[in-house]
Amino acid sequence: MRSEDHFERQERYRSSGKVELPLNIDTKKYIYGNISFQDVFILSPFVILGAVISYMLYRVGHLDQKLMLIAFTPTLLVAVFQLTKHPVRKNLSLLQYRVLWKLQASLRKKEFYYAKGDLPMSRSEGDTRTELGLANIANGCIESSSRTLIKVLEVSSVNLSLMNESAKERVLEAYQSFLNDSGEKQLQIMQVAQPINLTHYHMWFNEQLETDASYAKRVLKQGYLNQIERIQKSKSMVTRKRYLVISTPMTSSEKDYMKIDTTANILKSKLEQMLSGYEKLDVNVLNNEELLKFYYACIDFEGAQAQGENIINKTNASADVIIGKNTAKELLNYYKNQLNDRFE
Repeated sequence: MRSEDHFERQERYRSSGKVELPLNIDTKKYIYGNISFQDVFILSPFVILGAVISYMLYRVGHLDQKLMLIAFTPTLLVAVFQLTKHPVRKNLSLLQYRVLWKLQASLRKKEFYYAKGDLPMSRSEGDTRTELGLANIANGCIESSSRTLIKVLEVSSVNLSLMNESAKERVLEAYQSFLNDSGEKQLQIMQVAQPINLTHYHMWFNEQLETDASYAKRVLKQGYLNQIERIQKSKSMVTRKRYLVISTPMTSSEKDYMKIDTTANILKSKLEQMLSGYEKLDVNVLNNEELLKFYYACIDFEGAQAQGENIINKTNASADVIIGKNTAKELLNYYKNQLNDRFE
């Protein structure tokens, strides 16, 4: 049986009315049972304090069992709070999640905002999509908040480094002719590094591993499976895709979509006819879902790899989000900088 995907497990818990609590990695070193070196470090000052008070009472001749118990009362209280663990998250002590975290939460003094219904598109109201310059993705176009329609074409590439001089010159001349004959003023050429999500490949290969009867082959495939997991975690596998971006001012007329679609199809035809043979380019006009993943990869590189195909499901799902005012400002500034770097 293959390992269950994170999102499938979340859906299973949600359908049964349960919630999976994230368990942080416990890096503490334990002496015995639930007693760790951190617990000893926290208790040590209180033990020393109780010993000092008991010694001072002994010097003045007033030390008895009741006074010794009073001297070590802080030590006993801290020991109870520190050694009592969370019922589910065993790496959290009662002192941490019941006392310290609640105290920190009360001192934050953050303002939270909650709203239902459609998001406003007024810049004065500070909508996230408006700050990012994105109004909508529909009809195979990106609609910007500045009333501009944007169409994106994904274009394959040719390797010039493996060509001889005459072949390079022929390709460059064909590219020059395309630029001269395109007739488009608002033409942007982009090269975007995008992460490769290996989740589905990992699941398929894991199923192949379990059906193999040979022990030697299973061992070899398990090593390859571990390598896939290391690549996925390191986020080191990327692909560089080339895009051609065109835009046109958006009016109230529905002909705007037909106009930019016609322009995109003409450019696609010219690009496919620009070269011939094995050098011929493949062109794909991005649809709504592909535009969404492309936009997501431009503003959040690591998240695009972690989410993969679930970006579409995550976007279509409606859920309320509550964040603090300062956090919202930092998030918007970060995404705006990412978009400026990608689209400049």
